Amino acid sequence: MKFIPIGIMDTKDNVPVFIRASDFGNNRYDGVQLRTDKKQNPVIVMRSKTVGALPWKVAYGFSQIYFRSFREAVEFCNSRGFQIVKEQVV
Repeated sequence: MKFIPIGIMDTKDNVPVFIRASDFGNNRYDGVQLRTDKKQNPVIVMRSKTVGALPWKVAYGFSQIYFRSFREAVEFCNSRGFQIVKEQVV
C-alpha cells in the first residue's frame, strides 16, 4: 500500500514539501504542477494521457476545471492566487 499524505507542510521553517504533483497522477492523468491556494490546500495541474479537446485539468478542493492548453490552466491558477510550490521545481 502506498502512503500519500494529504496537504502541504508549512515551509516557513525551511521544511521541505514532501509531496509532488506526480504523486497525484492516475491511469487517466499525470500530475504536472503543484500549487497551493490561500489556505495552503493543494492545487494540482494535470495533463490527460489521452488526446482530447480539453486535455488540461486544474483540481482543487472538490472542483475540477478543464482547459485546452497548459497556458490557460496556469493563467486560471494565477488569476485565483494559487501559488506554485517552488520546492518541486528542478
